[in-house]
Amino acid sequence: MSLKKSATLISSIFFLLFAMEAFTWAAEEKVDSTKPNGSGLTSSDKKKQKQSKRTRQKEIRRAKKGDTVPMPPLDDAPFLAEVPLLPVLKEAKTRLSREKVWYLPEVDGRPARRQLKLAIADFKTGKVRIVSGYEEKQGLYLDDPGVRFSVHWWNGFNSSIDVLEPENTAIVGLLYALDPKRKAALRRDAVIYTPYSRALLQPELVEAGRRYLSEKIAQARRELRHVNSRAKSRAPLENCPVFSHADYFNLILAEHMDPESFRAITGREHTEFDTTRERRLTRLINRILVIIGSNQEDAYKFTGNYASARGLTQFTPIGMRVVWNRYTEADISTDFLEATADHLFAIKAEICLLDHYLSEVVRVHPPLSGTGYEKYAAGACYNGGPKNVFYGLRNFGTGWLYPMRRLSDLGRRESLNRKEKRELEWLKKNHNHETFIYLNKMHAIERIAPRQDAQEPLQTYIEPDPPVQSGGDSRPN
Repeated sequence: MSLKKSATLISSIFFLLFAMEAFTWAAEEKVDSTKPNGSGLTSSDKKKQKQSKRTRQKEIRRAKKGDTVPMPPLDDAPFLAEVPLLPVLKEAKTRLSREKVWYLPEVDGRPARRQLKLAIADFKTGKVRIVSGYEEKQGLYLDDPGVRFSVHWWNGFNSSIDVLEPENTAIVGLLYALDPKRKAALRRDAVIYTPYSRALLQPELVEAGRRYLSEKIAQARRELRHVNSRAKSRAPLENCPVFSHADYFNLILAEHMDPESFRAITGREHTEFDTTRERRLTRLINRILVIIGSNQEDAYKFTGNYASARGLTQFTPIGMRVVWNRYTEADISTDFLEATADHLFAIKAEICLLDHYLSEVVRVHPPLSGTGYEKYAAGACYNGGPKNVFYGLRNFGTGWLYPMRRLSDLGRRESLNRKEKRELEWLKKNHNHETFIYLNKMHAIERIAPRQDAQEPLQTYIEPDPPVQSGGDSRPN
């Protein structure tokens, strides 16, 4: 091959290599051009971009281990108790307090196993017996094959479990071993609790819960007679002119009312409750009262959620710090676990924090004062934080404090002004936010409050579905 031809061939090879590299570089430039150039963004653009990312992350919260699962629809009690139940519950818990249970962590691929003991009572005779068993992978297994059961809702020591056989019996107490993490958090090895089941939806226990909660609220208010309101000058917290005894009572009900069950009952449209929906909502309220009546001072004592809200009044550390710092005369324990577990401390803290938010919402929107809407705005701050409440008051006034009614009203109008369009979009976007669900709960509770005292007639018993997990006669290896 001549020198000239060799040179030409080498030149061609170099040209091809250069062309390929240029093509690759151009393709990469094209891909990169779709990405925002950091150096070309203004500080305002960067701030908006960060806010947008934060907003998206905040709107979606992945389910975490320990989150409760949705509660199934509630039914009436399948039978009426023929003996007083409060003495039966007391006996059951006394006997469970003498028992021991253990927790075995996961080892070498074998799942964790938790021993538990159930106190089962006959509602005709009042006789109590203890049945041992264990929980593994949320499956319940009992040692006594004569006890058939149905797990309607597994939620640890607060699971809903119906006893199918023997008849006329129900679980009236549960001794539940704790895992190491919860041992440290709750400062105990096990808990004794009466989990809700439909057999407990008895008039005696509903009334016991109503009476217990009312007495605690009255006592908490008396103990705050020397503490002045920050929202209403010269008014003691004992007699706040905005919040009544019933308001404090209803707020606690709203805090513990399952949101998914509530939405399934009420729907999204503001309409009058028919008899069926009213009965279903009453059951939802009575379930809370049964838990309080059955467990008394231990009701909701061991419960918490993903937002670190604990206890009867669902307090968070942030809210409790506000109370500790601004209501020093309220004499509330500065130990967060104790302050949320003790019902008297918890209700006093609830009253104080509501007063704090009352002063804040009136400061943000002075026309709110004296409208009768203040308690809803302050209560919504208590439940879901002040951000949405302040935004709504500043931009849309007070009508949205009845969110379901306002959403229906704006949605039916043929024409809206610019402000109303913004309000409608805001309500649609946030209708599932806890702030708005809480407000809807409060209004629903108040709508049926005059009829809560009337006892519902017992419906005809219907055979339940087959047990979800009936393990009385089988145990995994």
